[in-house]
Amino acid sequence: MIRIYLIAFLVLLQFQLFAQGLTVTGTVADASDKLGIPGVTVLEKGTSNGVTTDFDGKFKLNVSKAKAELMFSFIGYETQFIAVKGQKVINVQLKSADQKLNEVVVLGYGSVKSREAVVGSVEQVKSDELLKHSNAQSVDQMLEGQVAGVQIESESGDPTSPVKVRIRGNNSLPDMGSSGFTASSEPLYILDGVPLIDALNPNINTGTGQAAETVINPLALINPEDIASVSILKDASAAAIYGANAANGVVIITTKKGAKGKTRISVSHKILMSNPINKVKYLNTEQYTELASEFYRNSGYAEEDISELVGPTDVYTNWRDLTLQNSVSHSTNFSISGGADKTTYRFSFGYKDNETTTKGNDFNTLTSRVNLNTELYPGITLSYNGGLSSFKKESYGAFATYAFLPNIPVYDENGEYTRFDGLANPLAELDQNRNELDKFYTNNSLNLKVKISKNLSASTTLGLDYTNTKKFIFYSKENGRGANYGGYIKEKRTINKNWIGFSQLEYNGKYKKHSFGAIAGVQLKRDNTESTTTTDKNLMTEKIILPGTSADEDQTVAGYENTSAMRSYYSRANYDYDKKYFLSLNYRTDASSFFGGDQQVERFMSTGASWIISKENFWIENDIINFVKLKASYGKVGNAKVGAYSANGVYSYSTSSSYNGKLIATPNSAPNVDLGWQSSYKFNTGLAIKFLKKFNLDLEYYNNKTKDGIMNTKVIPETGWNSIPVNAVDLTNYGFEATLKAVNIKFGELSWTSNINIGFNKSRLDKLANNLNIVTTGLIVGESTSLIMGHKYAGVNTQTGDPQWRLKDGTITDNYKLVSGNLDEKVIIGKKDADFSGGFSNSLKYKGFNLNWMLTYESGADMFIPYPARDMEKVKTMYIFNKSINLLDRWQQPGDVTDIPRLDQNISFDGSSSRFLYNKSNISLKSISLKYSVPKHICNLANLSNASIGVNVSNVYTWYKEATPSGRNGLAEYRYPFPQSRTFAFELKLGL
Repeated sequence: MIRIYLIAFLVLLQFQLFAQGLTVTGTVADASDKLGIPGVTVLEKGTSNGVTTDFDGKFKLNVSKAKAELMFSFIGYETQFIAVKGQKVINVQLKSADQKLNEVVVLGYGSVKSREAVVGSVEQVKSDELLKHSNAQSVDQMLEGQVAGVQIESESGDPTSPVKVRIRGNNSLPDMGSSGFTASSEPLYILDGVPLIDALNPNINTGTGQAAETVINPLALINPEDIASVSILKDASAAAIYGANAANGVVIITTKKGAKGKTRISVSHKILMSNPINKVKYLNTEQYTELASEFYRNSGYAEEDISELVGPTDVYTNWRDLTLQNSVSHSTNFSISGGADKTTYRFSFGYKDNETTTKGNDFNTLTSRVNLNTELYPGITLSYNGGLSSFKKESYGAFATYAFLPNIPVYDENGEYTRFDGLANPLAELDQNRNELDKFYTNNSLNLKVKISKNLSASTTLGLDYTNTKKFIFYSKENGRGANYGGYIKEKRTINKNWIGFSQLEYNGKYKKHSFGAIAGVQLKRDNTESTTTTDKNLMTEKIILPGTSADEDQTVAGYENTSAMRSYYSRANYDYDKKYFLSLNYRTDASSFFGGDQQVERFMSTGASWIISKENFWIENDIINFVKLKASYGKVGNAKVGAYSANGVYSYSTSSSYNGKLIATPNSAPNVDLGWQSSYKFNTGLAIKFLKKFNLDLEYYNNKTKDGIMNTKVIPETGWNSIPVNAVDLTNYGFEATLKAVNIKFGELSWTSNINIGFNKSRLDKLANNLNIVTTGLIVGESTSLIMGHKYAGVNTQTGDPQWRLKDGTITDNYKLVSGNLDEKVIIGKKDADFSGGFSNSLKYKGFNLNWMLTYESGADMFIPYPARDMEKVKTMYIFNKSINLLDRWQQPGDVTDIPRLDQNISFDGSSSRFLYNKSNISLKSISLKYSVPKHICNLANLSNASIGVNVSNVYTWYKEATPSGRNGLAEYRYPFPQSRTFAFELKLGL
């Protein structure tokens, strides 16, 4: 009996030990070259128990039970599941996945699809592609050169200012400033389901002059390290589900989520060193005094007065270099993520301390983000995505205007800052004045999803996009700017609250070779903006710098409030047969408070289809053409980005307007109850081809027609208005795009991949209000919508030194009266849009090394250099401000051949002539980066899961078609008011 019990005990013990698990080892290799793959995730299915393979692809994992199932996954390879079945050694070979065709693409309202199944025109850029090519502050700037048909343009060069993003050209009239009224041309940005504010909407009240609010790019408040992917929806089939504001395309930003498995901790620190490049060259004192003497002599001043007017010859102040510097910035990021069966999480923090190459413009950003996903009950999932950001910025803009004369000293004979009439000494302004911006920002979304049945689910999402901004300006009475006011304080507070909520039903089913999918939902959105501005003059003290430090009569208070709302119903249906034929239908109804009367409601729809030809039975498999897909779509989308109350008219209240001692309301903007939606009708067709098993080529043609475009038109004075907004514009954008993604070399551990894209776009104005061309702003029916109007400059009269212009009849004149104010002589001298543009990025990998570089290019675009740059070459003034070194080439005596007229205050000046127009065609080496990933076995010695070091150089060099003459200024120096900088970044990343 004892023996029986002993035998039974040993058997049970054996089973118990077997049930408790065992240790599995093995190697994960590439199926094609049999080389080990480092970094592969090996996870016990249904648990958080997992490891990653080392540098040689080897792993060791203690599984909880002998009957466990292991999951092997790695980016770019097909995931494999293997049952342990008591095996102690498991060797796996992973097959390379076709990333181009099988990658998951994020679409609208939480939908994801494989690229193969996508009908519309969608391009997705992953996080690693964004980060390795740029040291930019925001994700939209990082998109430059990444996607065909997407153009990025910074007008100021300020790294925190919004950039213009154009997806397939302008689908509205260009911004015509305060004299015009147009709909925005910016795309709709969606962050984790929540729309972001359009910072560049031309109709948003940001104030003017000293009351103007510094416009900060909202995407600069989102840490690029938190972004998982960016999807650009270009055509109607992809974007129509967003209806009302999808005419300019949609940019969907998805942040990183937690993943099941062990807790992962990531820490990184980046040091960025920048130096200003393409600096404007000014006259030194010797050059200035020579030119100034000539200027006063040519202007008829008495010889004995010239030396006093010119000033000292023994003083040289380089004002430009006094406001520029080499800068050092720091960026630190921390994240922790992980999860088990029911809950995944990711927490992140980031801090950027940014010192700029222009003094007085430093800024810092503190960001945090939380992503949680938990299964509350089988089939019920709750997700939260939210972030908090704090942004602080100093602003000093003198660098962007003019440099003072080189023979003016920084300090006077008393050791005080030299004063200028009505202007601030730059160093005094940096020392004594304040111009600060504080922003608090949060973006949040909460989603509850219920799986009703195998094929049907319901979800509800609530979102908030909130910004609280304080702009504070202080001008001391101790320097020129503040002296005019006896000291000046302005504080402007603005709160933007944008709420959104949408609920939807989603169905996905399959029957034999038929697959069905559908979404139907309702969305409510409410936006509110409140702003208050206070100003104080003649300050009683400057020891306490706060609003309210002046007498009542020297204080002013102003404010405004905008509220708008939108109700939407949306739906989408997808069908595919045998994964060969795909059909997509979208329908959406929007009702907006922007419009009045019968115009509040509009309907948008689209249809699209695609056909994978290479899956047909008649297709003969070959090694040349591996995949062919044909697609087409057509639909209608809208643009309601016109600002609140655009159709209703606005009244304003002011203490300066009263009647019989009572406060009254005065009309501020004209109402038009017939103002309706601006709509775009988009056609798109494309062909996707994979050939030689290593090249993926996408070709697309589009034609976008905008109908009922919005603009201001003049009305008869009896209405009480000069102009009102109307639907009176038709325009067309059409073009062609090509993207080639290639695996040029893949040999063992050496690989070289490339991505080259190009986009051709043309625009045409088809109709204008009353069929009247507006020559002053370049709106001419039948021509491009980006025309630049002006007078053709014909150089300098070699005998007199006067500027000359070419008239319409071909004759040349130096009589400015024939061109000044004469609209008949204003002609097309250029256009702002490029004929084509694109990017070319490369990635070269060998073992742990990864070398990347990117080129961008554009051709055919023209631009007027900024007005301060034009003034630097203005030959009729030589007071206070310094001039460009280009004036050394001015006309001096009969026979001189030059484009720069003689120096004379009586000479004519035409700031809108082609003299100041440059061809912007360029090729730019945007970035070069090198990253080294430390081998796994070395990381293990330091108890690290991964580690890498990297260096990146951005804004390396730009070649312009119009090259800068040696020793002079050209487009490279004049293009941006905010001086460009070249940045060297050094980064260390550690994973635990």
